[in-house]
Amino acid sequence: MEEVKDKQEMKKTQVFNVIILDRSGSMECIRQAAVEGFNETLAGIKKAQEKFAETQDHFVSLVTFCSCETKHVFDKTPVADAHPLKMEDFQPCCTTPLYDAMGITLTAMRKHVKEIEDSVVVVTIITDGMENASHEYNGKTIKELVERLRGEGWTFTYMGANQDSMEVATNLSIRNSRNFAYSHEGTRASMGKDTCTRMNFFSRLSCMKMQEADGCAAPMSAEERHNLYTSLADEAFDEEEGK
Repeated sequence: MEEVKDKQEMKKTQVFNVIILDRSGSMECIRQAAVEGFNETLAGIKKAQEKFAETQDHFVSLVTFCSCETKHVFDKTPVADAHPLKMEDFQPCCTTPLYDAMGITLTAMRKHVKEIEDSVVVVTIITDGMENASHEYNGKTIKELVERLRGEGWTFTYMGANQDSMEVATNLSIRNSRNFAYSHEGTRASMGKDTCTRMNFFSRLSCMKMQEADGCAAPMSAEERHNLYTSLADEAFDEEEGK
């Protein structure tokens, strides 16, 4: 007779880390900080992959945008295969099609994760200016898209300089927002907070997955799982803001 297993089979959560980074001309003043900040974020995700390897598989997407180009520097890349940015990889120019960058990136990612049974998408938008150049999407369509994706368990953080980030984020139905000072130190500090928030969320996610595997948590529907992931991410953000 086969021995009855105490633990359920562990199904890892596929975690898609998405960073949408403004590459408009005004970012030149904080170019080095943006590159260094992303590299710290990437190092944090690599650390999370090592620490929570039993419960999570991490992927990285870095999308930089200006009116010349929306560029996928990394596109759903396994974090082990993603490399730090060099200064020549991030060259600011022209204007800020924020809505188009968000719409194109989020729509493509939604199509990719749609058939993955257990996945979560963690999105951070970083910009030093307001939308001023989109053609395909507008504020209304982005707001509706964000609302739909939050209902599917996605989490969003909007980080902005030279603007009221809370107002901009609220208008896009993004709950979590941060202002950052338009300086090297301010940019690095804000991106550092985002890295800490991610690690907090990944830790909470890992605990939940371990409880599930141990049979300590009741089976969840897809909707219940999505709602829980959103709640865990919001709790992680609130905890970091409260420090």
